[in-house]
Amino acid sequence: MGQMANADETTIYLDMPPNYMLEKKGVKEVLLKTTGCEKLRLTVMLAATADGRKLLPLLILKRKNLPKSEAFLKDVIGAKEKGWMTEELMLEWLKIVWGRRPRAFLNQPPMLVLDAFKGHLTDSVKNQLSKMKTERVVIPGGMTLVLQPMDVSINKPFKDRLKQQI
Repeated sequence: MGQMANADETTIYLDMPPNYMLEKKGVKEVLLKTTGCEKLRLTVMLAATADGRKLLPLLILKRKNLPKSEAFLKDVIGAKEKGWMTEELMLEWLKIVWGRRPRAFLNQPPMLVLDAFKGHLTDSVKNQLSKMKTERVVIPGGMTLVLQPMDVSINKPFKDRLKQQI
């Protein structure tokens, strides 16, 4: 069970105003104070194994590159101009996170379940997984809501808890 995992990206907004406000009945406008950063975001790659272990997250910042002073974070932070997962970052994630997961050294055949995002389907990602002796299982497009456990059991609670903290 520890060699089967599901991974998925999710977007986190740096300012998450509440979805509702309480106000007197009949009020036509409600003032909602925010930081003005509602559109600033980052992408987080989360993964968990079938036995419940959470793997190291990968944070993808919306910037061209990381400041040199932040080099110690290179294992958990990537930077891309648009702030989205790419083929290149997927390859890094495979080496840094998937390759170092608990019990990765065992001779049990691992399996990684991914959605049909184009960065997961490239030949280079397929080849890297093959080198790592990992079976890639792709959730077909349109079936994510039904077959992607990360969306329901990890990503949603993660965002809810983060929103509570903010």
